[in-house]
Order: sequence, then C-alpha cells, then structure tokens
Amino acid sequence: MVGAKTWLCVAIKANAYGFGLVEVGACALAAGADAVAVSDLSDAIRLRENGISAPILLYPGNLPEQHVVNEVERLSLWPTIVDMQSARAWSTQARNPLRVFAKVDVGLERLGIPVNDALGVVQQITALPRLSLHGVYTHLHVTDGSAALSYARWQFARFEGLLADLKKAGVEIPFRMAAASAALRISRDMKINAVDPGHLIYGLLPPGPGLVQLDLRPAFAALRTYVIQVKNVPDRDFADQLPFRLREAMRVGVLPIGRRDGMASLHCGQVLAGGRRVNILGSVSLEHTRIDLTDVPSVGAGDEVVIIGNQQNDTISTQQVVDHQNMESPVTLALEIRDSVRRVYFDVPSPQTRRKKAGLGTYVRFPSRPLGSGSRTRKRGES
Repeated sequence: MVGAKTWLCVAIKANAYGFGLVEVGACALAAGADAVAVSDLSDAIRLRENGISAPILLYPGNLPEQHVVNEVERLSLWPTIVDMQSARAWSTQARNPLRVFAKVDVGLERLGIPVNDALGVVQQITALPRLSLHGVYTHLHVTDGSAALSYARWQFARFEGLLADLKKAGVEIPFRMAAASAALRISRDMKINAVDPGHLIYGLLPPGPGLVQLDLRPAFAALRTYVIQVKNVPDRDFADQLPFRLREAMRVGVLPIGRRDGMASLHCGQVLAGGRRVNILGSVSLEHTRIDLTDVPSVGAGDEVVIIGNQQNDTISTQQVVDHQNMESPVTLALEIRDSVRRVYFDVPSPQTRRKKAGLGTYVRFPSRPLGSGSRTRKRGES
C-alpha cells in the first residue's frame, strides 16, 4: 500500500492494541516492518528482553529523568522530543550520542512542538550535544464529515511547509512521517518517506472517512470459553428477586469469565452454545457469567461457548459487540480483554524466519495450536 521504499514503523502501543506486544511485534518485523513504536518505556524493555533488536521508536509520554535516559541508552531506543525543555534534559543527562525524533503538533492540540515554533526548536535541537535528530513526525487529526479531507490536507500542508523550511535551513532529517492509519485511509498522498500505522495492521478501520479502498483481514478471530457447570433451576419462592427472569424447566450454565477478564465489555447480550444463540442472564459478575441453556439440552460442562466468532452455522461478529456496547470503534475491543485470557496465534512465521527478519536474539515461543484441537486446557477463555 505504501511502497517498498517507505520506512514502515508499526505502532504496537497499549499491548499492541490488546493483541499481544511481543507476539505482534515479532510477527510484524518478520513480515517486513522496519521498526516498531511504543509509548511506555516498560513495553520497550519487554521487547528487548524478548530478543527484539530492531529499532524501537518511543512515543512521547516519558519524562527524561535520569533513570529513563539510562534505560533508553542501554536499550538503544529512539525517544521523542516535544519541547526544548525536554530536549535539554535528554542532552544533559545522556552519556553517549542519542538518536531522537521530534514530534510536531499541526492541529491535534496534543503532545508535540507547535508547528509555528517548530523551525526554531528543531534547529536548536540539532545544535545540542549528544543528540542526533533522526526523524520528525506529526499525527494528523482525521475527523468525520464533509470537511475531513480538507482539514487533513490543511494539517499536512503545515507539516510540509515546515519540512521545506528545514531543508532550506540545511537541516537534513532521515525520516519524515505524517501518516498513521487514519491518514493512510483518507489519502495516498501523505506518506512522505515514513509511516506508523496501528489500526490497519490489526485489520481495523480507523475513525474518519474511508476514501482509500482497503482489503483488510481482521486479526481478531474469536473469543471462546466453555461451560463449567449446568444447573437445573426449579420454580421457587422469591423468584422475582433473581437477577434474571425464571423460565419453566430452566437450565443455567456458568462460564469461568467475568468482569476481571473484561467480559462486561466483550459481549452482545448473547453467546453461541450448541450452535445456537443463547442469552446472557443478569449482569456479568466478577469471575463468572451465567447463560440460559434451556433450549440447548445437549450442552453440558466442558462444552465450548463462543462469545465472539463462529460456531456451526452462526456468527457473533466484533461489530455486533461494538454496537451493543456503544463503543466508538472496534479498536477498543481487544483492549478490553485482560491478560487472564490466553491469546492463541495463527499463521505465525517459523522460528528461523522470525530470528532472521525480526532481529530476534532469543527464541520467542508462540502458542499456535488451533482452538478446539488436541487436549482441552482449562482456561478462563481464549482469544
């Protein structure tokens, strides 16, 4: 989509949007990415500890305190500068030359050097000792509506103007980046020579109008669990006090997934059991979820339940869950899945390919057994 000569830096912040930091990082690099980007220093440390030696861009969000600077140097990270105060701190506290990036704010009004001040600030950064300016980037604010494209182009033109002024001033910058996923989806003309997509890597559509047609395959395949107990609930006193409506000859199934696992935000009010849609009963509790198995008498303890995904001839899609939960976009979905839910990965590169292409110094093991095959492991859930 962006061309082989474009520097591809894959955004794997927030635990790779919930899909798994180390696994996604290694897979993206093995597939051809040039670098990865994270926001938290702890994420960068974890990547290095798992043998990933490729360039890591550290998005802004870490104050240049001495212990942070020491770790950035030790791990050969590329930190981001957003003002002169932080630039001086990086320069003063670094013991060796650091490759740094500068982020410019062209309209989002978030972290970054205001574009009107950026020429002077960038020139001052290049004059500081022990700092080597390796890249300049911005993050375009892409909105919905009829003015979305003109608004994005206005921001991009401001960034291009800065780059032209820097070139006139004799400031050479290897990487110039303005296009994240939303910008790539609205126009093919904003990539310059580097991009840092996030949403698109996971097969997700970012906010904003889709003026560029894309053929994406979502990385989110399924969220599955199983029944741990089935109870026959007879007619009883105080039935009106139950958190759900009692049915005749009712069978209630209990699932080992609850709020602590993110379940309260991960369902559409129904799940698939025995190939049929059944209702979730009452609210999701801390560790468990109840479902109505009255109409599927064949389902018992140990049988699979699909929260998102396919079972037999029916499907619960991620979009159905997003709509039910009134989420802004599908990107929120995987972020809601807690670490207590085991991730299972498919179509991962071979260990030899990963080590060669991703710069892996140590072997990173990926679980790759397809769900439902082999012996069943008793987990709270699998995604």
